[in-house]
Amino acid sequence: MKKGFNNRFIPSFCFLLFSLVIFSNKTLTQSQLPCDACHSIEKADWLLGRHSNTQNDVAGELAANWKGQAPDSVINGSQAEDCLACHSPISVTTNGGMTEVQTISNYFTTTGGVFTDSTHAADTSRWPHLWCTTCHKVPSNHSIGIPILAIFNPVTKQYDSIQTSSMLCGQCHGTIRYADTDHRIYDAWKMSKHGHRGQGDIASELAASWAGKTPNDVINGPDAENCIACHAPTAVKQKHGDTTEVMALNSFFTTTADTFSSSTTVTDTSHWPDVGCPTCHNPHHPDTLSYYNSTTRAYQVMSSSNQLCGQCHGNLRFPKTDHLSYNIEAGTGGIGVSDQITMPGTQCTSCHMHKGDVDGTNSLMYKGHNWSIFVHEPDGSTSAACTSCHAGMNADSAKARIEQWKTEFVTLDSVANLKIAVADSFMQGKNDSLKQKYLDEAHQNLSFTESDESHGFHNHKYSIALLNDAIAKATLIITGIKDVGTNLPLRFELNQNYPNPFNPATTLKYALPAESKVRLTIYNVLGQVVATLVNEILPAGYKEVKWNAGSAASGVYFYRVEATSVPDPSRTFNQVKKMIYIK
Repeated sequence: MKKGFNNRFIPSFCFLLFSLVIFSNKTLTQSQLPCDACHSIEKADWLLGRHSNTQNDVAGELAANWKGQAPDSVINGSQAEDCLACHSPISVTTNGGMTEVQTISNYFTTTGGVFTDSTHAADTSRWPHLWCTTCHKVPSNHSIGIPILAIFNPVTKQYDSIQTSSMLCGQCHGTIRYADTDHRIYDAWKMSKHGHRGQGDIASELAASWAGKTPNDVINGPDAENCIACHAPTAVKQKHGDTTEVMALNSFFTTTADTFSSSTTVTDTSHWPDVGCPTCHNPHHPDTLSYYNSTTRAYQVMSSSNQLCGQCHGNLRFPKTDHLSYNIEAGTGGIGVSDQITMPGTQCTSCHMHKGDVDGTNSLMYKGHNWSIFVHEPDGSTSAACTSCHAGMNADSAKARIEQWKTEFVTLDSVANLKIAVADSFMQGKNDSLKQKYLDEAHQNLSFTESDESHGFHNHKYSIALLNDAIAKATLIITGIKDVGTNLPLRFELNQNYPNPFNPATTLKYALPAESKVRLTIYNVLGQVVATLVNEILPAGYKEVKWNAGSAASGVYFYRVEATSVPDPSRTFNQVKKMIYIK
């Protein structure tokens, strides 16, 4: 298993190295220690990421934006950007200790005391990049003492303690240290569900559904719901030592006699990590999408953002989960419904990590980390991810389209729930294996599309197809009306019955181009109603229903379909056809 700074065992030779560390207000020498002697995996990861190559980034910024300015202007001027504080804070400890101005003068070339467009990195062999000791305060007795999360402050030349890993990242990738920075990923994360409410949500679930159960029951029991794995996987290492998921639940939620109760609530909110930065980014190699597995306590590299999101918003980690946005977006998994991908090649992050390209916009500064399709900009306007692919859309039209889809889904979902409830009642006490199969499939397709939790947004056509299938199967159970074919008709139609003449049963077929209120009635030659076969709202599609004339008299009968489109009530249909019953 991969080990980090929280190793329980440190080899004696490593201890000797760390015993050489000297801490003071002015000097810091442990940045020169060969951490890879004990942490070679972390060192190898770090070398592959951008944290191991920060000097050239600073040089490029100085050459591009600080031409004609002196080093003092960069650090202390009216438009100061203290690049050292984030790109290499411990660089001030080199050469026996320097000020930030002296440090930037030492590590980057100037001409006549000012930066120019030819400014480049200098003294590259001594530049410390973002080293281990930038983010870890390592005690001198490292064989016993555990390093703590902390950020080295180049101004005070001391460490500032940090409560959580995300807050550590937020020092430079957010406004925690510099309110006017344009790196606001941490701030965006705090706005999202990933960055707040997670602990309270779990506490409510534990109190409502796990009263009388132990933390081990929640994680390992027969009905286990490993809430830690998705709601805060790094909770198992948040308190500077590998723990288990069971121990994490014990640590962050109250119990009575080691069991949860209706009064279970949160505890130690300051260290709860939520779905933080290190959930999806290996801190030692943040450029590669990785999922932190709280059970193995190791990172799994993901092949795509969809695979990453699907660990918790799909069934990739837990096959029996009811959070299936990933599966709906993939357009597969329904029973009796054709697979359907509405946006091939689109990743979850294509819509949910909208990144703009205009300086000063939140959509650029957030880097998509509020996971919202719509971003409120500083000037009061709203930008939308949809416009990246749909040039003819703006934020308002995109929002209107999404609301339309949601309304259609909610309306059809309510019909499906009602239909299936009636079908459940209809099947009580009946022993019909075929209809029971249809009922099971209707339940599964309904549950599948509802488990997406986006109200039909993630894959609208597929979600509607799942609901229509569930309605059709429930309708078939109740009335015998059957959907035939998979394509949607372009117009209302009423076909001639078959067979005709008939004895004693015949099939009536009709087509609905949209969800419609339908009435299908049988009349005798006197115009009297003999039977009403359909009188309800049905989804679009090709339909068929059987009529068994039974004891009715031989002779001529008429069947009539009256239909009104639900989306467009002005669109109606009324047609009559003749049929002959011969005994």
